[in-house]
Amino acid sequence: MSIQESRDLQRDVIEPKKGVQTKNSIIEAALAIASKSGLEGLTIGNIAEAVKMSKSGVFAHFGSREELQVAVVREYYQRFQDLIFSPALLKPKGLPRLNHMIQSWIKMSIGDDSSSCFFIAGAVEFDDQPGIVRDELVRSVEDWRSAIRRAIKESIAAGHLKKSVNVDTLLFQLYSMALGVHHDSRFLDSPKCLANANKLIKDILSSSKSN
Repeated sequence: MSIQESRDLQRDVIEPKKGVQTKNSIIEAALAIASKSGLEGLTIGNIAEAVKMSKSGVFAHFGSREELQVAVVREYYQRFQDLIFSPALLKPKGLPRLNHMIQSWIKMSIGDDSSSCFFIAGAVEFDDQPGIVRDELVRSVEDWRSAIRRAIKESIAAGHLKKSVNVDTLLFQLYSMALGVHHDSRFLDSPKCLANANKLIKDILSSSKSN
């Protein structure tokens, strides 16, 4: 191999790697902005400013604002899985796993050092806006709801919950608790909402437990 061929090979390896790094940097900056200003707060302009690139440079990696928003939703979902769902799988099947999923989700979505939950905030932003961003949010939310539904079924199968428990009703109740805590904590700045929700969740699960 000639010196020039060697240099060309090195360039072909380095340039794609650099492109991936740049794209990841853009997504990281976009995620930080969306965590505070919502997905609708993302613009090519503020992203370009955040990563110190030109708008055309950002467009080179994402052809549209919507494509960038979708990439941010996917990155959020991956981090959500790593922080909430994957650790829950280490818990025993049944109520221990279900409790861990719900409690971790609530704490993450209202914590001072965490972002507003995209699953909840995004639903408000895109509830009446059809398109690829809404579709991606719906897919992520449905995946999460399916995981909770599966944990409820496992709790019934393990004998932790009554066989008569309506899975979809319990899912609705637990999901509604998370929505309420998110609203009261983020919007009303209520210091008691977490304690109130925990009591209600405990009461709901206790009434559903097998004798």
